[in-house]
Amino acid sequence: MTDGFHHQKLPDHSTLLCGHTPPDAVGFSTQALQIWYNHQDGPWQDGPAHAHTESDECFIVLKGRLVVQVEDEQHIIGPREFCCFRRGVFHRILEVHGPVETLMIRAPSKDDKVYCEELT
Repeated sequence: MTDGFHHQKLPDHSTLLCGHTPPDAVGFSTQALQIWYNHQDGPWQDGPAHAHTESDECFIVLKGRLVVQVEDEQHIIGPREFCCFRRGVFHRILEVHGPVETLMIRAPSKDDKVYCEELT
């Protein structure tokens, strides 16, 4: 297989598909892009509101629904919908209505998360 090409079936579990630290053989190592595949039947906890200092982020909902908080507003993102957060915009997932399948895309792939305690 060529170093610049990677092909896998989507797994039956949540995992990093590509990014700087893929946890298993499903993932592709790259610094330019991060894609998380979320596949869950149960609840999903996002934690406190956060922003990214150097990257933009996008959630694509394939199945289920997410309730996201952006700054101090709530939005419902349903199947075949997506939402994007520019760097510096505080956000978090408040609720997950599953079963859920989503893709989270962030570029570039960096550890640049900062938290906001006021929106927790």
